[in-house]
Amino acid sequence: MSAPLTEPMPMAGVQRLLVIDDHALVRMGVRTLVMQQFADSYAVEEAGTLEQGLARLAQAQGRIALVLLDLQLPDAKGFAGLRILRRDHPGVPVVVLSGAQDLRIREEALRLGARAYIGKSADAGAMDAWVEVLREHADAPPQLPAPSAPPDAAALRTAQGLGLSPRQVQVLELLLAGMDNQAIATETGLTLGTVKNCVSSVFLGFNVRSRAELLGMFPT
Repeated sequence: MSAPLTEPMPMAGVQRLLVIDDHALVRMGVRTLVMQQFADSYAVEEAGTLEQGLARLAQAQGRIALVLLDLQLPDAKGFAGLRILRRDHPGVPVVVLSGAQDLRIREEALRLGARAYIGKSADAGAMDAWVEVLREHADAPPQLPAPSAPPDAAALRTAQGLGLSPRQVQVLELLLAGMDNQAIATETGLTLGTVKNCVSSVFLGFNVRSRAELLGMFPT
């Protein structure tokens, strides 16, 4: 059943998170997770179709902080919904939700502008990824801060222009410092899967395929 288009009134200082998914159980799961761990950070809004999601975004007038988007909606299959959201609301971060485990689908979603790609599997790694994405956006400032130190300043300015998240910029800095994925996970406290997602986003943003190519763009 599609979600009604009533307009909830979140508390002052609480960001709005929009879940666009035609499965009520998925929307319920996101709402439960947010209530348990992020009640002071997010108010959840729901839509069962892309059309309803776009209507919510229009009603919110820029107050939606993050969209969680299913790739298989009744009115938008595959990447159609993501393309429309990135075209019509380029300033709103979109996280793709999908039951597909195909690496090519994840890479294409990131290439098209998704901030992250999260599977719907019920394993602990998937839950960690959900929590980390929500925490990242709850804690993130609206704009990335200007780099305060000269090392890798060109890379960080480029990252700002590419719209990388603060967490992805942090991973970029550690990549440029020569750390591998496991070392970055240890340094940041992120799960290894989250680090891999961030590294993939950085590579796609800079249009490189390896650490060597990335480091070659910003020689010391």
